[in-house]
Amino acid sequence: MRRVSVKKLRPGDRIGRDVYTHHNMPPMLRRGAVISEGFRQSLERAGVTSVWIEDDLSEGIEPLEALSEQTRDAAIGAIRTLFVEVEGQQGTGTLSDRSVEEMQHIAGRVVADILSNAHCALALNDLAIADGYTMRHSLAVAVMGLALGLRVIQKYGWVDFRGARQYGELDERLTTLGVGLLLHDIGKLVIPLEVLHKPGRLTPEEFAMVQAHPETGYQMLKGGGVSAVSRAVVRSHHEKWDGTGYPDGKAGAAIHQFARVASVADVFDALTSDRSYRKGLPPHAGYEYILSRVGRDFDPEVVEVFRTSVAPHPPGTGVILSDGYCGIVKEVRQGSVNRPIVRLVLDPAGAPIEAKEIDLSEHAELTIISADFDPWARPEPAAASTTRR
Repeated sequence: MRRVSVKKLRPGDRIGRDVYTHHNMPPMLRRGAVISEGFRQSLERAGVTSVWIEDDLSEGIEPLEALSEQTRDAAIGAIRTLFVEVEGQQGTGTLSDRSVEEMQHIAGRVVADILSNAHCALALNDLAIADGYTMRHSLAVAVMGLALGLRVIQKYGWVDFRGARQYGELDERLTTLGVGLLLHDIGKLVIPLEVLHKPGRLTPEEFAMVQAHPETGYQMLKGGGVSAVSRAVVRSHHEKWDGTGYPDGKAGAAIHQFARVASVADVFDALTSDRSYRKGLPPHAGYEYILSRVGRDFDPEVVEVFRTSVAPHPPGTGVILSDGYCGIVKEVRQGSVNRPIVRLVLDPAGAPIEAKEIDLSEHAELTIISADFDPWARPEPAAASTTRR
């Protein structure tokens, strides 16, 4: 399975994962659907920019799954119900006790799945779930934030109200973080869609409206049963390590530790997600951006965990190696996220070869130089390689 731009879909391509376009609608296309030109055009009109497809070249390659299908479906349903409730209140009320309990339950389920997959590298740029960007983003940030949070706590501990590092109560702390992550953008639900989806520059008034969403969300949660720690994630996930963020301009350790985790997950997913008005950056570009902003936007401890845990080239990515061979990433392992296993399919001259796999962790002389490989586009010929396979 691999990710393909909708513009490059061909008649006969098979959809690899359900395609959603809005959080209160069923899938637009189900897995296994065969693409026609009419379907391709419908996807474009719906604002879908890329989809997963199944083909011979990517047979046996599966995107890394952080969540079980059951947990993912339950989370989608709970977030959908929550969003309908909040949209109906138009920002004037608080969450019902039932909604708070459901978010805590879902956070606990996500935590359990994350703990059971703690050995896996993170490749969460796409969960192939319902859009409405805000809903997809909420779950994606929760999954990545919890996976990062788990590793941060294991390595550095969590900071209690006295500023001391603690290492116990792991499930409880992660569930609290998970609720905050699931709700981190709830304040955006009161912003008009034409502002959220505006492709051009926002007016000062529109920008102020968007910047108010952490405070709006925080106030919406104040009267309910959401814990102070979860609310801190909602309020402070746009604060920056150097103090230039919002809404309070906090810096360094004055920002809640869990909000610092949320910040990295939030920015990475926002950068790498397709929107109706722009295509997301490839994961490796989002990865490099996070590393480039360490100590300015982001907590160095969180970025160190991110650097060693997140796959810049997830399974299904088409890549070109430094020797000119082209292939598709098959597997990424925790501890060597920059050295995946690659299935080679073209030689340096662009000629098809019998597919074979190479483990880059065993070939220090090779690097990935591009993630722009398209199996149907012949790359520029490279110098002949003397590397033995």
